[in-house]
Amino acid sequence: MSASTQDAKVPKFVNFVTGGMSGVIAQIATHPMDVLKIRMQVSRDTLRDAAFRTLNSSGVCGFYSGLSAALLRQLTYTTSRLGIYTTLLDIGEQQFGYLNYVTMISLGMTAGVIGSFIGTPTDLILIRMVADENLPPENRRNYRNAISGIFNVWKSEGFSGLWRGAIPTMGRAAIVNGAQLGTYTRAKMLLRDTGYIQNDIPLQFTAAMMSSIITCFASIPVDVAKTRIQNWRQPTKPPGVIAMIIKIAKTESIISLWRGFLPYYSRAAPNTVITMIPSRTVVYVACLTRPAVKPL
Repeated sequence: MSASTQDAKVPKFVNFVTGGMSGVIAQIATHPMDVLKIRMQVSRDTLRDAAFRTLNSSGVCGFYSGLSAALLRQLTYTTSRLGIYTTLLDIGEQQFGYLNYVTMISLGMTAGVIGSFIGTPTDLILIRMVADENLPPENRRNYRNAISGIFNVWKSEGFSGLWRGAIPTMGRAAIVNGAQLGTYTRAKMLLRDTGYIQNDIPLQFTAAMMSSIITCFASIPVDVAKTRIQNWRQPTKPPGVIAMIIKIAKTESIISLWRGFLPYYSRAAPNTVITMIPSRTVVYVACLTRPAVKPL
C-alpha cells in the first residue's frame, strides 16, 4: 500500500456504511450460533438439546429464527458502534498520535454504549422471536417480523417498553466493545510491531480471534442476565442486571453464568473476523478509487 494512500483520509460516513455492511454479512453467516446461544440462556438445554429441539420443531429454517430483527439490529447497533469507534480512533490519532491500550478500550466502550442504546429495541425483538420456541404455544408472542414486533411492543408495553433491558444491554456492549475493538486494535499493532505477522488479512484474522476469547469470557455473564431480563414473562418487574446475575448464580450455580459459551464464542470469533475484514476491504477499495481516502 503506497504512502500516499496511507496518508489519505476516510470520509466519516464511510466508517458507518462499512460497519453496517460488514455487520449484516457477519450476522447472516453466524446467526444459527446466535439462535442456539439465546435458547440455551433462556432454558437449561445443553448445546445438543437446543440444536435438536430447534431442528425437530422448525427444521433447518429454525436456525434462522428472528433473522429480520438480527439484521435490523446490525443496521442500527453495528453501524453506530463501528462508525463511532473508527471515527473516534481517527480523531484521537490525528490529535494525539499513538493511543495506548486503555484509551482504545475506552473508545470501544463509548462506541458500544451509544450503539447499544440505539439498537436496544431490535435486540429486544430478536431475543423474544428466538426465545418463543422455548415457550408453550399459548404463551408465545408470535411476532411476524422485526417491524411488527416493534409496533406490538410499542402498543402493548408503551414506547419505553422498547428499551427494556437497555441498561444490561449497554453494560454488555461496554464490555464487548471495549474488549473486542480495543483488544483487536492493540493485538493487531502488537503483532505487526513485533514482526510476527505482516500480511494484512492473516494479521486481522489473528487479532480478531485473540480479541474474541477475551470478549466472550468477560461479557457472557452480563449477556445471560440481559437475555433473561428481556425475555421476562412474570407479572412482576424483572430484577436489575446485578440482581439477575446473583439470582442465577444462587439458584443455578455460578457456572450457569457462562451458559452458551461455546455457541457464543463460535458466533463471536467469525463475527469479529467477518466484520473487520470486509470493513477494511471496502475502505481499501475506496482508497484505490479516491486518493483522498485513508484505510481503517
